[in-house]
Amino acid sequence: MLKIARKTAKILLPKTTVYYIKRQLQEKRFQKYAQEKLELNYRSVDPGPVPPKELIAKTAALNEQELDKQSNNNVYFETGYLEILRLFQILEHFSINLRTIGSIYELGCGTARLLRHFRCIEGVRLVGSDVNPKMIEWCQKNLPEIEFYHNELKPPLGFAQDDSFDLMLASSVFTHIPLDTQELWLAEMQRILRPGGIFICSVLGKFHASTLLGTRQLQELETKGSFTLTSEDSNATYSTRLGGSGWDVIQTRAEIIRVFGSYFQMIDYIPGVQDFLVLRKPNPAVSVVMNTVPFPAQKF
Repeated sequence: MLKIARKTAKILLPKTTVYYIKRQLQEKRFQKYAQEKLELNYRSVDPGPVPPKELIAKTAALNEQELDKQSNNNVYFETGYLEILRLFQILEHFSINLRTIGSIYELGCGTARLLRHFRCIEGVRLVGSDVNPKMIEWCQKNLPEIEFYHNELKPPLGFAQDDSFDLMLASSVFTHIPLDTQELWLAEMQRILRPGGIFICSVLGKFHASTLLGTRQLQELETKGSFTLTSEDSNATYSTRLGGSGWDVIQTRAEIIRVFGSYFQMIDYIPGVQDFLVLRKPNPAVSVVMNTVPFPAQKF
């Protein structure tokens, strides 16, 4: 009955109303979850403003139709709440206590669509960086509680010391880092993550391979383990063609495990629209037993 009601509402109600309702539902779900897990360490914060459309275009659009949707105020927040809740659930699944996280860093933070929501953790240090200086300028003006820095296309990160962060994120970042610098960034992430810390990042796998690549390109992907589309390729994502990044980097599961597993302990490989990796920097001084049950794959 609930599914029927949802389908009926989508047909009868204006899109703007549907977007508003979905945003409200996701926001309440996230806040309820965060309050239950953080208890006295939870604080309520205003989510902040929505960035201009031209910035969103460089971070979250497979095509022009999706860009129009993502630029809607309520969709921007609804998808942010949905994704941050999933991140919180992944951390809980692998016994990572939100109340013990003191510092979080996001590489390629964009307009801080995700990072801003971690402000609900009382006293946490939040740091974001991006290669696009316009993103960082906007974030610094609109989200002053978070530290923001501009980073270059290649490491090192001048603002980050060794073993600086408990949790690190890179959503839709290694999906666009060219292969000749991918391992340089993995080494840098390993350097700044504290022993025992968790690194969650996304990669382009099976879904994007089937969506973006033709038959010959798929054959090359299987042979070489990777395939890169540039901003000049007509089948590249809309964000890449607009110059949000220069590349769409698609890799096979085996290649991802080989490369990322060379720098971190791989806790889980979660399939989805983008595949998410849960990685850990081992701490020889502390014996930790983590949940070995895989986190549920994303449904799409």
